[in-house]
Parts: sequence; structure tokens; C-alpha cells
Amino acid sequence: MFSRDFDTVKKVGAAMFCVALLSGAGTSAPRAVAQEMYTYNGAKLRFGAFGGLNLNFLGAGYQQLIAVPGENFRTFKLNDGTGIGPYIGLIGEYNSGDILGVQVRLSYDYRGGELNDTAGGENNVFGANISYFNVEPGLRVNLGNPDLHIALGPSIGFALKHDYTYDPASDNTPSVEGQEIDKWNSVAIGVWGGLAYDINLSEPSSTSRWYLTPFVEGSWVFDQRKSDIPDLQDNIDDVWSTVTARAGVQIKWGSAPGSPLPPKEIEVTPDAPGMDVSLRAPAGIREVPTVEESFPMLNYVFFDNNSTSLSGDYTTLSNTQATTFREGMLFEDPGPGADRESTRWQRQMNVYYNSLNIFADRLRSNPNAKITLLGSAPNQQDGLAQAEAVKSYMVSTFGISSDRIATKGATRPQNASGTRATPKEDMPFIAEENRRVEILTDNAELLRPVRIRTAQGSPIDNDLVLDVRSGVSITDWKVEVMGNGQNRTYGPYRGMTQRVDAAQILGTQDEGTYTARVTAITSDGSTIVKEVPFTLVRRANSPINDKRYSILFEYDESKTVQTYEKFLRETVAPQVESGSTVFIYGYTDKVGEAEYNSKLSLKRTAAAQKILADAIGSMGRSVTFYTYGFGEGEYLAPFPNESPEGRYYNRTVIVEIVPGSPTASKK
Repeated sequence: MFSRDFDTVKKVGAAMFCVALLSGAGTSAPRAVAQEMYTYNGAKLRFGAFGGLNLNFLGAGYQQLIAVPGENFRTFKLNDGTGIGPYIGLIGEYNSGDILGVQVRLSYDYRGGELNDTAGGENNVFGANISYFNVEPGLRVNLGNPDLHIALGPSIGFALKHDYTYDPASDNTPSVEGQEIDKWNSVAIGVWGGLAYDINLSEPSSTSRWYLTPFVEGSWVFDQRKSDIPDLQDNIDDVWSTVTARAGVQIKWGSAPGSPLPPKEIEVTPDAPGMDVSLRAPAGIREVPTVEESFPMLNYVFFDNNSTSLSGDYTTLSNTQATTFREGMLFEDPGPGADRESTRWQRQMNVYYNSLNIFADRLRSNPNAKITLLGSAPNQQDGLAQAEAVKSYMVSTFGISSDRIATKGATRPQNASGTRATPKEDMPFIAEENRRVEILTDNAELLRPVRIRTAQGSPIDNDLVLDVRSGVSITDWKVEVMGNGQNRTYGPYRGMTQRVDAAQILGTQDEGTYTARVTAITSDGSTIVKEVPFTLVRRANSPINDKRYSILFEYDESKTVQTYEKFLRETVAPQVESGSTVFIYGYTDKVGEAEYNSKLSLKRTAAAQKILADAIGSMGRSVTFYTYGFGEGEYLAPFPNESPEGRYYNRTVIVEIVPGSPTASKK
């Protein structure tokens, strides 16, 4: 009995010998990168598949199996045997990049082989066909390197097949094929462990990581079957067990933050002729103005996915509140001391989220006006239900007659978002925007912009405008502003035109002389530096009230401005006094390619300027235009891009009128 215990130990040792050998050799190699363990930038959570071969060492002892045809019972005395078979499955693991991780495998595991039956002759061959479905949780231990590791743990095997063939040497003994091994344990417990190394197949800067992982392991499954021989029930020799040495390969995928590429050796070329920097400093830094703003009413009501109920983002009133509601209640100036930059867009979105109340109030004030509600959703009936939800609110809360509101359902809006060129990753945004109710009417009074009187942050004409141009390709650039006790760095930027708040640079001083040092990195890794001097002066006159008008565009449209030609000519142009400065800024949402969006915003501003310049010129007035296309720049976007309504309001051209010529004063 002791001898078979010792034999089993030898088998386990043989199966694990290559693991120990490789582990001992491998742990010394990666010492040079051991310090990188705690700055690990690989995929931590990974999933994949694996395949390999098992070399099985079977130990069966004395076994009495079920009846063999032509005999009553037969007792086999089986010597140790061997066999080869597949080991395949799925794997999931977590590699912390530190020392410990975890791993789970689901596998098909073949544990069969051939044994000799020495009870009836030396040449009797007993073939065991044995396989399991395994669940194998394990612990991953990194060996001084997040890629080199050992993995070990228990296995729980659920028997899939356990039959045998018997090929006797004597012709007098019948052969057996496909006979089930009886009394087989349906669940077998085992242990496993081995060495593996993750080979990264992806670029370090890629966020998608693929790993090829060769591995060698040993495994021991014990107590697979107990002998039926009564006097041998407690004999350890009669427990069927299998020790396996295996080798194979895993293929795994995971997502990781892209690591920055190593810095290039760059050549610094001060004042290189290959770059031009145009800098426009404000004629005078002025105080924060009050703005009278014309804010367009977006006549779209957006719905949550798979919902036909009004979103909780929209403000809904009780019947009592609706009785006293008037849209003018939303437009008061928040007064001094407010967080003006955030207050502006938040107050404007508050107006939009009251759009159901505003449109209902306007219907109440215009008793002859009618509207059509067109609901759009992937299912037309859901679109109709969305339209009915809007109608129900207006009728039940504001008392609007139901015959003044028609409802329709559709699978797509009239002006749907998205084209064939829309990037795949942006399609979820498109689906959000197309799930909506459009408020359609021929009555211009219902769709007119609202008037908001508010304060803004530092006005745009206080900005320092830098325009960088070069005959070589520039990947990014930054600007360092020095002088008058200041040393500020802005950037890096990718767009060639950028704005910096000059009021922040001047601070509380009345004037100052500065140098803007622009440092650009070219595509070949070289650095170009240009220095431009400028002066800032505080304006002496009191704050001027600006006027601002916004125009909205449909998805990917630059010609929609033609719809507003009458608005620009008859409403905006008369407000522009001679000597004023007119700033026109174009924006887009973040859907689509950044370069395309930049060009689109420029097309929109150019179209608006052409109409305004023609109208103002026909009045005999002289003004100065500054036109900018900011594209999808998140830091300049008028509204957050996370919601469909925010993205729609970012598809805009804003016209800001600053009356009079700026006058600087040196105190």
C-alpha cells in the first residue's frame, strides 16, 4: 500500500518537474522590469479561450467491473497506464499588475488512456475513455513581473464519459467495446497548478489588448472510482486516480488605458521661420457686461429609451401652478454674485426644460393656434404613445382643447439625426436624438425665441486670440505668457486658433506688457518656438450691455441658416449700431469627426456673416466682424454634450453685438 502512495507522489512530481524547472529559470530573467510592476498599464480584466494536450498517468489498482459478455464477473488487475487527449475551454482572469490575481476556467478535460491487465495475461489491453467538464477557480501569483505567473487551485469535475474497451490476448476471451465503467463518481475533485507567461500582441498605446499565453501545468484528479471487491473496500490501491502533465496556449483579450508613446529626442529651433504666430490683444479689458439674449426654443421633447412617459428632466406643473404660470417668470436676471459662467447655460436649459409649459402657455395666449405632435421611436406605436403623453399633459394641466392638438406616430423624425457617415461609436447618441416628439406649427408666435437678460463671464472681446500657422505639420502647441509678474502656461492645443481670457492675465492691474512664447511640436518630433510681445490695458468706460442672438441647426446642416435669413435681416441687423463690433461664433456637438465638425462650424458662421454684412451694409452702417468656428471643442461648447438636448443646442451660431468702439485708458 505504501508503494502505491509513493508511486502517486512520483507521478505528481514528474508532472510538475517542468513547471518547477521553468519557474526557477524564469524568475531571474525579468528582474530588470520588476520596478515596473506598480506602474502596470496592461489589461487587468481579461477573457479568452485555451487549448492544450494532456499526458495522463492512470493509476487504477484492483478493479471489478460490470459483467463482461460470456462471463459472470471479471476482476482486472490494472497496471499503471498512459494516454493523451485534449484540454480545451474558456478562461476569465483578473491581473492586478501587482502580486496576486484570480482566474476561472471552464474546460473539457480528457483523462483516458490504456492500461495493461496482468490478471489474465501480459498482453491484455484495457482502454479507459474518460472525460470531464471542469470548473477550475484559481489564484494567480505574479513572479516579479506582471506577465510571468503561476496559477493554482482546485478543480471540480463533472463526469461526461466513463466507458472502456477490452482487447484480450486470448481468443477465448470476448472483446468489449463501449462498456460503461460502473460505480463511477459523477463528481471528482482535484488540484492543478502551473507556470504561464503573457505575451502582449498589441501596441502599448492601444486600448484593446490581446495576449498569447503559453502554459505548462500538472493536475491530479483523485477518487474517481472505488473498487467493488468487499475485502478491498478500504484498500487505497483500489482508488482510481489520474495524474496529468499538460501544455497549451491561451488567447485572451482585455481593455486597458493606452500608454503614452515614449518621448522623442527633439530638436529645439528658437524663432524658426517655419511658423507664424498671429496674436490679437483686446483693445481694452472691460468689466463683466449684462447680456440681453435671444434664446431659440427647441421644439423637440426627448424620451428615455423604451419609455413613452415624459422624462423627469422636464418640469411639469400641477393644475394650480399652471393657472398662474407665465413664461416671463423664467427670465429674470439672477443678479450679482452668481456663478455666471455656469449660471448662463443652466438657466437656459431651465428654460428649455420648461418648454412644455412655455408652448402650452403660448397656446393659451393664442386661442386660434394649432399644433401637431409627431412622435418618433423605433416602434411607430411607441412614437404615437409619446405624442399622446405630451398632448395629455397640455390638455389636462393647461386646459388646452384637445381638438387643437393632433398626434402622429413615426419611426423617424422629419429631420432625423445621423447619416451613413456617422461613426459607429456615435450611433447611440443618434438613437437618443431620434426618440422624440416634434412640436410642429405654422404659427410663428409659438416658435419665437425667448428673451433672457442675464450676466455672463468675461466677455469674448476680452480674449487674447492666437492663430498658429506653419509650413510643416504641427501635432500640438502651448503658449506661455510671461511678464508683469505673470508666468502662465496654456495648452497643449491641437486646433490652430485658440482664445485665452486676457482679463485673467491682467488681473487687478490697469495695464501690463507681456510676451507670449508659443512652443509647437511638429510631426517629426522637432520643436518650434516663437515669441510675440503684447500689451493689455483696462478700459475706462463703464460696462456695456451686449446683445446676443442664437441660431440652431439640424444634424450636419450648414444651410439651415437660410431659414433664419429673415430673422437675421429684420431682427438682428437693426440692433447693430454703427461702430459696433460683431462677434460670430459657430459650434457643433461632439458627434462625428473633430476635423469635419471644425469645418462645419466655419461654414455656419460664414453663412450668417454674409447675410448680416449685406443687411447692415444696406443700412449704411460700418461695423467690425470677428468670425470663429470652434467645432466640437468641449472646453468652449455652450452646453454639455451628454444629453440629446445639449447636443442640439450646441449645433449653433451665436451672434454677439458689442456696441461702440472699445476705448482703452491708461491710468
